[in-house]
Amino acid sequence: MPKSQIPIQLIEDDIALAHSMIGLLTTSDHSCTHYKNAEEFLNHIQNNSQSIGLTSCIITDVRLPTMSGIELLSTLKKDYKACVWPVIIITGHGDIAMAIESLQKGAFAFLTKPFDAYELVDKVNEAITQSQDLKKTMDFLVGYENSSAHLTEQEKIIMKYLLANKNSREISEELGNSIRTIEVHRASVYKKMGVHSLLQLAQLNERYIILRDKK
Repeated sequence: MPKSQIPIQLIEDDIALAHSMIGLLTTSDHSCTHYKNAEEFLNHIQNNSQSIGLTSCIITDVRLPTMSGIELLSTLKKDYKACVWPVIIITGHGDIAMAIESLQKGAFAFLTKPFDAYELVDKVNEAITQSQDLKKTMDFLVGYENSSAHLTEQEKIIMKYLLANKNSREISEELGNSIRTIEVHRASVYKKMGVHSLLQLAQLNERYIILRDKK
């Protein structure tokens, strides 16, 4: 999907500023969905849970009624691990400590009002690119987990032995099954995991572990 067709999630309680930012994003060929506070935004994604797996990004003011932008960021990191939306935090009252806190908690960027319009648009474009990369990663992780979930318990055991570089004879001796039985299970593991060789299975598993641990 072209970046101009990807909706930006804007959380801003200053209606005049929100309208100005919507105008800026619109003239920059972006669409924008506006929320007046963090609770309204969270209510939306709770009712549209699949949306957080689609490419987008969030722009949120740090000072909002009830829940701050930084608190919202923490909530997303804790409760919405499938969210692929980088968070850009904006504020008119920023300081170095606040910027450091937001970045440590995973914010994509921190901008202080009055921010340069071109800088905001550039950050939005960069955030969308990151969101696209995050979506690819999440799609891979979900696909791997869905495939492995279809393995029988015996197939999961066989896969574990295969990844430990055990051959069919060694596995048959370990489990007390015939080599033919092990080979049938092995073929089923390959089919369900969408691979054609032990090398492909090992590479798939290694990629999964690396990406899972980076989340």
